[in-house]
Amino acid sequence: MKKILGIMTVSLILLYACKASPQTSCPDKTKAQTSLSKLINRDFTVERVQPLKEIKGLCEVVVKVGLRPIVVYTDPQVKNIVVGNVFNIDTKENLTQKTVESYMVVSRDILQKLEGLTNITYGKGDKFVYYISDPDCPFCIRLSPMLKEWADKNNVQIKVILYPLPIHPEAKKKSISMVCDGKGYDDIHKKVSTKNQCEKGKKAIEENIRFLQSIGVSGTPTLIGMNGRYLVGVPQSLSELNRLVQTTSSPLPENKPEG
Repeated sequence: MKKILGIMTVSLILLYACKASPQTSCPDKTKAQTSLSKLINRDFTVERVQPLKEIKGLCEVVVKVGLRPIVVYTDPQVKNIVVGNVFNIDTKENLTQKTVESYMVVSRDILQKLEGLTNITYGKGDKFVYYISDPDCPFCIRLSPMLKEWADKNNVQIKVILYPLPIHPEAKKKSISMVCDGKGYDDIHKKVSTKNQCEKGKKAIEENIRFLQSIGVSGTPTLIGMNGRYLVGVPQSLSELNRLVQTTSSPLPENKPEG
């Protein structure tokens, strides 16, 4: 991944030459997956491969590493990779970011499943977000009070799904104990007793881990909004949080996007 993300300079000569090329014939997803695996050293899936209509000769490839979508560009033979943002000069629109955002959404089926996995609920309101958190995650510790303040001001309900990561050896016991003892939002990152390891708690946390891993959640914090949009990591602005509860005219996909 570092090799790909490090290739940030787009050659103007390449782009100019591409414009004069004939209709692009892009590789299928299998070929793209095989070629990109030489550069990406993590598990990933190729979601879509299609000609980049704005620049003839280039193919747009949408890759997902866990939940995170990444857009790269390649020639039809997948011999060269271009990483960076493509802008429309006239409209100043970031076409790459537009594609990324279209893939940062989960399906209706996943949202319904998350409802059943919720361990702790905070606040009231018609709007809500799912907050996937690890008790010992330092980024979650930083986010939790910010998220609570935002939720209070905007009448948003926070639905916490505990997701202990292997890198935090005590997190799983803490998560199980919080479910067993019926702890609340303010207890998530407090020092809690881990003595109560009831079967109900064990089953709930194991199910969280199994399902979240199956859909590609690989880290915390992860926020999934009522509209299916999601964020991985600590939001950089309130507008990012607000987008999670905005209504959208686009229907949620029944399953993950296919290309």
